[in-house]
Order: sequence, then C-alpha cells, then structure tokens
Amino acid sequence: MNKDNEAGEFYGVGVGPGDKELITLKAVRIIKSVDCIFAPRADSKKSSLALDIVKDIVAGKRVIEQIYPMVRDKAKLESAWKKAANEIKDEIESGNNVAYLTIGDPLTFSTYCYLLQQLSKIIPSQKIHTIPGITSYNAAASLANFSLIEQDEKLAIIPVSNEVSELRPVLDSFDTVVLMKVAKKLDEIIELLEEMKLIDNSLFASYIGFDKELITRDLNSLKGSGKGYLSVIIVRKSTQI
Repeated sequence: MNKDNEAGEFYGVGVGPGDKELITLKAVRIIKSVDCIFAPRADSKKSSLALDIVKDIVAGKRVIEQIYPMVRDKAKLESAWKKAANEIKDEIESGNNVAYLTIGDPLTFSTYCYLLQQLSKIIPSQKIHTIPGITSYNAAASLANFSLIEQDEKLAIIPVSNEVSELRPVLDSFDTVVLMKVAKKLDEIIELLEEMKLIDNSLFASYIGFDKELITRDLNSLKGSGKGYLSVIIVRKSTQI
C-alpha cells in the first residue's frame, strides 16, 4: 500500500496462453508486488483461467474474482464493465496497487480492452499500466515450429464471424491468416479450408499450455469434436516443411 493514502497504481497484466513458464519476468514481478489481484471469470465457468495460470505466484495475495456475464446484450456487458472498473477504482483510491489478470495479451482480442475503456474515464491515465503477454497463436506456432511470416509476406489476425464465407477473401489476400474465436464454427472452417485446398497448410491448437492442450495439423480429425473453444487456427498459403 502506498504511504499517506496516495492513490495506487493499476496494472493490466497479460499472463500468456496457459503455460506457466510463458509469463514475462515483468508480469511476475508486478503480480508479486501489488496489494490486490483482480481476476476475471465468465459466469459459465467454475474458475478463472488467468488465475489458474498464476495460482502459485498469487499464493497469499488478496484475490478478487470478477464475474462477467457471457451475453451479447451490450447494455448488460457495459454495466458489468462499469461495475468492475469502479471496484478497481475503489481499491486504487484506498492506496492499493492493483493487478488485473488477463489470459494471453491484454490488448489482443481481450475483454480487458472494454475494462480499459471504462477505467480511462475514472482513473488518471498515468495510473494505468498495461503489461503485454504472449498470445495463443505465437505459442502455437512455436510449439509446432510453424513459420508465421517471412520476408515481405502479409499476416492477418481476425476473429471468425457468424458467416464463415467471409473468411474466403481474407484467405485469398494474405500469406498467413490467424483465425481467432473459432468456437462453434470449427466444422464449417474445416470445410472451407478443404474447399480452398488449404487444409494441409493449416495448424489447429487449443488450450495451449493447459492439461488438455491439443495441437494438430490433421484438421479433418477434428470434425464433430466440438473442440473450437479457446482455439486458434493458423493457415498459410505456402506449405510447411
């Protein structure tokens, strides 16, 4: 805690994709040094994935889980983020240094971005610090020795929308495409990659660094598996060795 009740500092900390050794030294130092840890958890999950990754590091720390609704209703989501931001603001104004954990990288397809928008309205910008983390697709490519881009090649990182057909022009235009938020669209994506003759140039990875980690180049074996959650697919036009 800061002396004389001076306002504390806020740190949004990326804890990487899941492997406990893929956490930066800076992230570890900050997590160990702060007074309070905030960990996000979906209301549909029993635990916070981000917290699970660093459970040994946060031992003995005061941890507050913030539960967020997994809905598309923008009003409900904004209300949840405002509530979360105000909880963090109260801790900081009490003089506590705070870390907010987020899986992967905080500013890459992370719900942390929405929290940051709310915090920026109620906390001085100089009090907000974002600590980068290793992304799931970086970790997946490394585990498979799968080259992402070389020389003057072009890379696209996109979320999968409801209309999988919208991926076609992107796959046509870029040398490498990273597909995030695969979710329930896995089978449709596989069918599209087969149709475009890119199935053999693709890498699938899910739960990277966790006990149920799966990395494979045989995407056809995944049809009907329902393994799209917390997954990423990397597609290259050129073949890999």
